[in-house]
Amino acid sequence: MVKPTIHLLLVEDSPEDARILQEALAGEPAATFQVTHVTRLADALGHLLAKPADLVLLDLLLPDSGGLATLTRIRERAPRVPIVILTASDDEALALQALQLGAQDYLVKGYLQVYHTLLGRSIRYAIERQRGEDALRAAQARTERLLTSITSIIIGVDAQDRVTHWNTVAEATFGVPAAQVLQQPFAACGIRWDTAGILQAAAACRERDIPKRLDDLCFTRPDGTDGFLGLTLIPLKETSGSAGFLIFGADVTERRRTEAERLRLQEELIQAQKLETIGRFAGGIAHDFQNFLQVILGFAWLIRARHREDRELISDLQEIVHAAESASGMVRQLLAFSRRQPLQLKVFDLNRAVQGMSRMVQQLVGDAVRVDLALAPGVQRVRLDPTGCEQMLLNLSTNARDAMPQGGALMIRTDSVTVDAAFRRTCPWARDGRYIRLSVQDTGAGMDPEVAAHIFEPFYTTKDVGKGTGLGMAVVYGLVKQHEGFVDLQTAPGEGCTFHLYFPEAPADLELELDPLTRPGGTERILVVEPDERVRTYVEEVLRESGYAVTVFATPGPAVDALLRGAQRAQALVLDASVDGVQALLDQLVAIRPTLRILLMSSGMPEQLRALAATRGIPVLQKPFVPAQLLDGMRQLLDQIPASRARGRRPRVLIVDDEPSVLAFCRRLLEERFDVTSVTSGPMALEALRAQPFDLLLTDLTMPDMDGAVLIGEALKTQPDLPVVIMTGSLTEEMEARLRTQGLRCDILRKPFGASTLEGAVIRHL
Repeated sequence: MVKPTIHLLLVEDSPEDARILQEALAGEPAATFQVTHVTRLADALGHLLAKPADLVLLDLLLPDSGGLATLTRIRERAPRVPIVILTASDDEALALQALQLGAQDYLVKGYLQVYHTLLGRSIRYAIERQRGEDALRAAQARTERLLTSITSIIIGVDAQDRVTHWNTVAEATFGVPAAQVLQQPFAACGIRWDTAGILQAAAACRERDIPKRLDDLCFTRPDGTDGFLGLTLIPLKETSGSAGFLIFGADVTERRRTEAERLRLQEELIQAQKLETIGRFAGGIAHDFQNFLQVILGFAWLIRARHREDRELISDLQEIVHAAESASGMVRQLLAFSRRQPLQLKVFDLNRAVQGMSRMVQQLVGDAVRVDLALAPGVQRVRLDPTGCEQMLLNLSTNARDAMPQGGALMIRTDSVTVDAAFRRTCPWARDGRYIRLSVQDTGAGMDPEVAAHIFEPFYTTKDVGKGTGLGMAVVYGLVKQHEGFVDLQTAPGEGCTFHLYFPEAPADLELELDPLTRPGGTERILVVEPDERVRTYVEEVLRESGYAVTVFATPGPAVDALLRGAQRAQALVLDASVDGVQALLDQLVAIRPTLRILLMSSGMPEQLRALAATRGIPVLQKPFVPAQLLDGMRQLLDQIPASRARGRRPRVLIVDDEPSVLAFCRRLLEERFDVTSVTSGPMALEALRAQPFDLLLTDLTMPDMDGAVLIGEALKTQPDLPVVIMTGSLTEEMEARLRTQGLRCDILRKPFGASTLEGAVIRHL
């Protein structure tokens, strides 16, 4: 076995002692010692600087140094080299001090002559102890580096609940330096958190010797904000048998917020997908459903017209008509929600449009609700369907009014926003770009999260049975999506609601229309009887701006007098149904002017009056109404064909619809005044056109053998000047675009339609 070689530095000023020591080492059987002998401290320090040694044999009393200061100087020069003290005195106190200062052993020179192996054994043991200490220090350093590299909070607490470890992450998280808390009671570490709860959990994990988790532990950050911690308490057994504990964890505030945001966005995505699915389903059934309603409504009108004297039958038919019209309105709203309603897009200033509708909104919500406008400066360019814009604002205002039964404030705002990455963190479904935002805010009761999550679903309502269809907000959602925008709702119980509608900003190169809400008007003279001054003024302005000559009255008496004198050769009368003695007034008006057209306005009509109006063919316009509804109703009323009108040659009308019941209704309604040919498919219609010319083509759009757009195109090749009226329950944007490419000008009748609507459309072309 090869003996190890040990390099010794002997620092001894006594030649005799040096000789004795070297002789003792030479006879050591376990190792070979190479000894370098110096007599002064300065020489020893120089040697250690130039050449390392495995061990230093040091006499404390040297010519240039004495006492423990000699040991201190050697330790400073070579802190990792083991030192064995050689001294002539057997001083226990001095020996203890030397060991405390880092010496590995303390030998009395006199003993070495008695115990010959003592020196060699002491040297070997000293070297091994030093190596062990070095290994331990290296392991501790590695552990410290590992703990430092961990990005989690690490706090060590001993069995007496004193802090023994406090890493840099703990310092940064709590704003407390390690020097301030080490060896201090854990309860006095200066952190605002549940100290008692942590110590109670620590006691449980010590007792059971299992880790304990503390999730979402509240604490106060150094900046004063509230945060959350996720901690694990791990019991640590000490050599005495008692247990301390280790706290391991992290500040999970941002993670918690991110997870909450992720869940919120996921819920909103699921909600959006659900609304898309409902929309596709609603749009899919709407066409067939409108055909069914068309048959019900159409034949009810025919029967009612032929049995005017049977009041009991007329009353029953009126219930059928009323139910069918209500169902038709719901289907139209479903089509709006499913984004299948055709849009007449115009570029206009949203500020101007909102200002123009503000009076209508105030009338709608009533005097108990104050309507305020906060419009952004400049022109807010949007490309919207003006009627759709009216409908959205009307529905939102109605919703706000119902949320404030005791009154309140309704704020309508406009502004422009830029959607970018930062914006999408809260609205991830938004697309980048510039948007014009229309906001409607109320001071009502607000909504809880459960209600807000369903507010845009069709037929969802919090109102009592019979007081709402649950389609108002669904229509808003569908119209906004159809305009390639998006909706955001901000609400909480007790904080009101704010609906934000975002519409893409219209390009600057598109021409701006100053009056996008223009409707078909006329030059006829109209009388208006309305007790409410605000409504009277509103109706007057809408009709007058559309070209009509208008005379208004607060009560029916002056209007009747004017008709009796003949001074007012009016073609139509707009009459509020709430005036006193309205039934007798209607009888009187018929006696005075049998040809006078009458349009009733009503916000709630008794069934008896409704039946009377239906019996006499008087249309009813439900309040509140937008200008488009008033003007369209007036135009349809004036365009009806009077029964007494003299006729020349009977015009020929070709009717095309694959639904036999709809075909039968149209034929039976028109055949008394026109020569009617009815067919059920496009190919059959083309054969009829080739056989003889027609004065009008009345056709459905959705048919199995040949759709209406193809039929119209082929028909115009045969007869280029042929007028066309389209009947449809669902006009898609794609179909509307196809019709526009043909340059076709025609009337479009929305199923279900009444007899007067169909007659008005036909007569306009004949």
